[in-house]
Amino acid sequence: MRRLLTIIGIVATSILLTSGQVLAADATYKDEIKRDECLLVSKNCTDNVDSIQQRIEKLNKEIIKGTDVYTKDELENLKGKLRDTERELEFMEYGG
Repeated sequence: MRRLLTIIGIVATSILLTSGQVLAADATYKDEIKRDECLLVSKNCTDNVDSIQQRIEKLNKEIIKGTDVYTKDELENLKGKLRDTERELEFMEYGG
């Protein structure tokens, strides 16, 4: 019985140690390939004030990430927002 408890303890410890490493690796991966939720669906936008040029630059950077980060529908959404923002800039520069 004592031997069985020792084996169970060792197995449980190894599982806990392994799962900690897996979770840490997953968190690092998510930080590397991150979506800009503010640009995509206007979430997490607190204290996020950009000029039109900065918004265009951010949209272009997100679009370049492609299908590694975004679905095709999300990419089309970002491209639509880019077109709209470019039109806003053009309207401000040249008028209606």
